Amino acid sequence: MSFFEFLRALSRSCIEGLRRNRIPASLSAVTLIFITALALGSDFDERPHYRESILPEIDRAENQFFAAMREAEQETREPLRSLYFVEGHRRAKAVLRVLRAKRPTGAAGRKAQRELVRYYELVDEELAIIRSEMSLVDSYDYIKDWKMWNTKSLPIRERWVKWVRPGT
Repeated sequence: MSFFEFLRALSRSCIEGLRRNRIPASLSAVTLIFITALALGSDFDERPHYRESILPEIDRAENQFFAAMREAEQETREPLRSLYFVEGHRRAKAVLRVLRAKRPTGAAGRKAQRELVRYYELVDEELAIIRSEMSLVDSYDYIKDWKMWNTKSLPIRERWVKWVRPGT
């Protein structure tokens, strides 16, 4: 028996089985089509799972970043102020690492988290620029520049916040 004869016998057997079991075969086909349409067309809201499993780690990393930046803003002595600023830059990179490691599965969640990643990539870039300016100009007001930049860029982060906590 050749391979083609085997395939022909197998296909005849399948067709004969379908002919004998028309009702179960048609119900199975309809069920398969219906479940596939539901699976591909549904928009699963993963926010409760996201808030429970991913958000605590992101919040912890973000709180450390914002705390370091607040310390830099409030400190009056210059060596400590710049150290807090550099620590804030390090913490922003840590937030980026957390965001890249923890990803939501739904399309809306991925889109929202991409906005947060975009914000922190821009923060990292801006802090690097400010740090290089700090090394070149002694009288540079880096905190003022950071506050100005952050005020303009916070709407990017707010898109993520609106997805995570709608209505806030």
